[in-house]
Amino acid sequence: MNMEASAFHENASTRVAETFIELAGSIAAGAETIEIFTELSRKCVWLLPAAAAGILLRDVAGDLQVVGSSSPSAHLLDLFQVQNEEGPCLECLRHGQRILVDDVSTEGEWPRFTAMMLANGFTSVYALPLRSRRITIGALNLFTQEPLDESRITVAQALADAATLSLLQVDLRTESNLVVERIHRAVQSRNVLDQARGMIARRFAVDSDQALQKLMAVAHSTGIPLTDVAIAVVNRDPHSPVVPMLSLEN
Repeated sequence: MNMEASAFHENASTRVAETFIELAGSIAAGAETIEIFTELSRKCVWLLPAAAAGILLRDVAGDLQVVGSSSPSAHLLDLFQVQNEEGPCLECLRHGQRILVDDVSTEGEWPRFTAMMLANGFTSVYALPLRSRRITIGALNLFTQEPLDESRITVAQALADAATLSLLQVDLRTESNLVVERIHRAVQSRNVLDQARGMIARRFAVDSDQALQKLMAVAHSTGIPLTDVAIAVVNRDPHSPVVPMLSLEN
């Protein structure tokens, strides 16, 4: 084990444990799927560290949807893979296996995706499956500016497996139907959250990531689920405490 990997184990063990405890607590408390996967992407950036992270899930029609991202660049790269049917995430989902690329410039199968990655300043990419015993429901994508060692990839896969439990706390006989339903709700939540982020970004002249932080801060301080905060913002609900907190009164 090299010195960098050793330092990761020594200095990050507490943060890894805290992250698993927080994730387990969110799942046990019934947090929404969109909240869990958005937080997972942000935790990967903070913990590993990675430059950016994104999460894709299959919807009811079998199509891939971006349901969590740590930054606009991660969202863009994941959306590009879906729209162009090119990239490591699709390979990961097709085979249900990890796709690990330390130097994307040497990868010849995804020329357009590679060009976009390099244009955004990323040189390595790792696609890790979100899976249960029988199905792969999505993938966690990590974008980095230098290769990740196996210890970090193992932690990321463990986080992905733990987060997948939020969709799979069901009887095996009904697992597929409930997973589809929860993914559908997550996609709907993602759509309204994107609208709210855009409104907050324009209102406060901040970027999308900062807008999300404002929404999450309000959700945390009020105890209102993140999706409900986003709905109140989009609808400018006069009866919600969220609207005056964000100075969105008509």
